[in-house]
Amino acid sequence: MDLRTDTFIHPTAVIEPEAVVGAFTKVWLFSHVDRGAVVGENCSLGQNTYVASDAIVGNACRLGNSVSVFGHVELQDFVFCAPYMVFTHISFPRAAVNRHSVFKKTLVKTGTTFGANSTVVPDITVGVGTFLAAGSTLTKSTKDWAFMVGSPARHIGWVSAFGEKVDLPLEGHGEWRCPHTGDTYVLAGCDVTRHPGPNDILRYVPGERLDRMVVSA
Repeated sequence: MDLRTDTFIHPTAVIEPEAVVGAFTKVWLFSHVDRGAVVGENCSLGQNTYVASDAIVGNACRLGNSVSVFGHVELQDFVFCAPYMVFTHISFPRAAVNRHSVFKKTLVKTGTTFGANSTVVPDITVGVGTFLAAGSTLTKSTKDWAFMVGSPARHIGWVSAFGEKVDLPLEGHGEWRCPHTGDTYVLAGCDVTRHPGPNDILRYVPGERLDRMVVSA
């Protein structure tokens, strides 16, 4: 296994040989990082989490309790998985059929949030900054900064990198500025583009301990 001395591994956690766990990452009680799995820097893997072989967890990700990242799932940086959310890797599973050779890839782009008890089906790409509401089921790829709600989830709005609703319609033209980060969100047709403010909270600097933005009461 590849472990840095500045990681924290709880004594009950299991890190298999050939797994990679990056600097400043914390792996908590009863978690399991399988052989060949890759976990980046500054991550937090909550109690009873699992990262499978061929799975990738990027930098600064946070996995809530009992989240499993199965093979062929890739999380980019700053992905938040709330407790008990679920990734699946077979569209039509049957106990009598072994489909390990046909698992489909799921790509989750930077800054995405999956709410508690949500479900993500395989063979989709989750756009940058997507926010999937608690209890929802994501069955299709999403646009960047999309706010997705329901089962199956539907696109009802936009959410900022800070985690607030963006005051723009689903379609049209317009701009919205985040009062917390200075980011500007530009709507052009059916797509939103983010222009980061002076201190980009989604900018990752490799090899450095991450100081997350603190929100005051």
